[in-house]
Amino acid sequence: MKAAVYRGPHRIKIEEMPEPEASGRKVLVKFSAGSICGTDMHLYRGDWRWMKKGIILGHDACGVREDTGERVVMVPIVNCGRCYFCLRGLPTYCIKGKFYGLTRDGFFAEFKAMLPRSLIPLPSGVTDEEGAVMEPVALALRVLDLLSPNTQDWVTIVGQGPIGLLMTKIAALKGCRVIAVDLEDYRLELAQKYGADAVVNAQREDTVKAVRELTKRGSDLVIEAAGTMRTVEQTPFLVRKAGKVALVGESKGYLNLEDADEALFFTVYISPVEYPLAVELIAKKAVDVKGLITHRFRLEEFEKALKTLEDPQEKPLKVVITR
Repeated sequence: MKAAVYRGPHRIKIEEMPEPEASGRKVLVKFSAGSICGTDMHLYRGDWRWMKKGIILGHDACGVREDTGERVVMVPIVNCGRCYFCLRGLPTYCIKGKFYGLTRDGFFAEFKAMLPRSLIPLPSGVTDEEGAVMEPVALALRVLDLLSPNTQDWVTIVGQGPIGLLMTKIAALKGCRVIAVDLEDYRLELAQKYGADAVVNAQREDTVKAVRELTKRGSDLVIEAAGTMRTVEQTPFLVRKAGKVALVGESKGYLNLEDADEALFFTVYISPVEYPLAVELIAKKAVDVKGLITHRFRLEEFEKALKTLEDPQEKPLKVVITR
């Protein structure tokens, strides 16, 4: 079968790999569509040198069960359900856990053997392309649940790529007032469509000054979704005293906490718990992921898809890979 295999920075190739077997309790899933995530781009650019060579990439995808013909979303995290973290409702940190596309072979392959409990039925009203953009919705739900906003709280979301835009949408659904920050006008225009009350172009405006003027005291909540050390280091100056900051895109950087009295800072990763609700929201058209898709490629065009994401002239957001 064909698969997108990591061989090192800027060396992700489509190769012929052995087809997995549906042994034990696992079932075979035929790949339909998947989307390239910022995580995949970190690997492509060589930001994370710890990645094991030879791993098949992909952790956001849908397919069809070979045994039943049912369309399903594949959940990338598998947990044991019995360890210290699982028993405390934290399956993401399972001691025996697997993360497809990072620690185990992922979904950008023609077939994948999966446990049925890691497969969520895809309603008929949800397209394969929509089923390929499930992970950032689940992540946005997790982040906003952890932040626990009150109605009309100010939420500043730094970075309006696909993850930031979906954070904007979920925050708006929760009744928050959203300030969207980015360097590109086309992303900020989309942020307004996704519910942002105000936008700040960080190339032309002083972000901290703009946020302080809008909120009067600093943002109640801040989400870093740009993925740079510079934006991480900016967060203490955006949040109000005793506010909350979620570091999603990046967690490296120096935090000057001199004026961020009692503010809470934490990192966030995806969890399998939010996937069913993510599917439901997309099925009910409460969240639009199709509007994020800017480019489409076949699996054999994977390298071209990566280069497109690297090219700012293409104005890429979400790139979907299909069979």
